[in-house]
Amino acid sequence: MTPLKHGLRRYGLRLLALAASVIVPALIGALPAAQAEEITLKMWTLDNTGYPAFIAQAAEAFRKIHPNVTIDHQTFPGDAYKTSLPVALVGSDAPDVFFNWSGDAAKRLVRDGLALDVTESAMAQGGFGTELGEGLLDAFRYDGKLYGAAADAVSKYVFYNKDYFSAHGLAVPKTLGELAGLCKAVRAINPDTVPMPLGNKTRWKAIHWMTTLNERVMGVDGTAADYDLSRPAEALFTDPGYAKAFDELLKLQDAGCFEEAPNATEYTVADAMFATQASPMEYCGTWCTAGLDAAGFTNYGFFRLPLVEGGKGDAGANFLVPEGFQVSSKTQHPAEAVAWISFLVSPEQGAKFAEMTKLLPSNPTLIDSVPDATPQFKAIVADMGTFTRGVNVLDVLLDATVAEAYLNATVEVLNRTATPAEAVTQIRQAALSAQAKLAAK
Repeated sequence: MTPLKHGLRRYGLRLLALAASVIVPALIGALPAAQAEEITLKMWTLDNTGYPAFIAQAAEAFRKIHPNVTIDHQTFPGDAYKTSLPVALVGSDAPDVFFNWSGDAAKRLVRDGLALDVTESAMAQGGFGTELGEGLLDAFRYDGKLYGAAADAVSKYVFYNKDYFSAHGLAVPKTLGELAGLCKAVRAINPDTVPMPLGNKTRWKAIHWMTTLNERVMGVDGTAADYDLSRPAEALFTDPGYAKAFDELLKLQDAGCFEEAPNATEYTVADAMFATQASPMEYCGTWCTAGLDAAGFTNYGFFRLPLVEGGKGDAGANFLVPEGFQVSSKTQHPAEAVAWISFLVSPEQGAKFAEMTKLLPSNPTLIDSVPDATPQFKAIVADMGTFTRGVNVLDVLLDATVAEAYLNATVEVLNRTATPAEAVTQIRQAALSAQAKLAAK
């Protein structure tokens, strides 16, 4: 008997005879108080802005239809969370529901038996599997089974200052070469203006560039077997496209796109340079819209990172990192846990999520009802709905050791202490070691 069926059994044969999952919101609420076991679901998430308030209001609304369920929400900073979560899930005091990134971070928990297969409940009436699109369901789908619900999806665009572009007669570039030319044009207007600051001191900004550049050079399908370590060892990470992608980054650096020492610049400084209109562009995440709104800068546009001339990339593909919620395989309340995460990604809560966190919800059905949502926010939501392929970020998608090698190699390339070919060699060696360890399990 599966853990989920154990959870259902607690409610007796009367519920099973209804042939409906306990996800259906009215079902638990319909139980007489004497029959409803008092349940506390422990939930872990990051301490992102707006998250505590969002979860608090959702928990209150959830309790109205599930009066026996209390949500104990705990938050953690990102770096601490990444190390604390796997340890907690192995221990005796694991959270029932937890935030996680799609990609290797989630897949590793599935592989280690720490994340619950929630397919049955997710696809039942009222489950999140009936609400979210297939692309977002794929974010937490492994071997045909669902192991989580995407709550939001972050993407990246080149944001640009419309007033600056208009004043100087600049046009949105159609190719990466044109983007480099645009940087040169900005420097020609004023040599001291940084066209698009990078801010890579914490290393993740540049890996976002490499994520999309790899796709623009080799395409999603061209990298997939390297990323998941399924390509034969003799061919693993040997495509010359990996070095070419680094070359494309260097061309942009040589064109003066970035600040003089990007690896010494905090990402917050780069964000502020665009928000204060000191720089006319920035390759920034969809989360940046909240900061721009707060700074009072609203006349900005956005475009996807352009294609590489001669590359195999797809103009419809773009950087896309779904984030969401998984359920611990150790939970004593699997049915209620899935009911809770399904509730969190319902249309109504999707609108609340966008309003309170300023992030893009996985369920944007009611996005037009969000108070004070800017035209840019709505336009980005609409654009993300047209992606033909999602390109997951390397430091989440790859095996942790390979991701670390990629982060370090990218820093060295920008510092000019390693050539693109040398950087790829470092990454390949890490990938071979990771592949061998995986095969030995």
